[in-house]
Amino acid sequence: MQNAVLYTAKLIGVQEGIRKRGHVLYKVVKPCVKYDNGKRGITADYHDWIRETDFHYLNGDEIEIRAYPELPKIFYLAENDDHISYEAVASFAIAAAFFIIGVLSVICFG
Repeated sequence: MQNAVLYTAKLIGVQEGIRKRGHVLYKVVKPCVKYDNGKRGITADYHDWIRETDFHYLNGDEIEIRAYPELPKIFYLAENDDHISYEAVASFAIAAAFFIIGVLSVICFG
């Protein structure tokens, strides 16, 4: 996200939806904001759906966003710049464990 520009935006709406992972249903949201990119006012949608529990803003709140000048109608939350993906960390840990188990089984059982 190195070319994305930081802006202050106003939350103007939130779409709601339902997602399914396995047999579990959970609520998701897709925020919509209005911001000025220095040339004009832009209405933009978040780049993806967010779990409702991970989004804590209300309509009218000002939030920091990042948007690419060439794609101004899509934004990212600035607070997620250094966000750790726990799913990615867990997947890496599981893959590493399987690799270690595989190496040990070859060494021990030839």
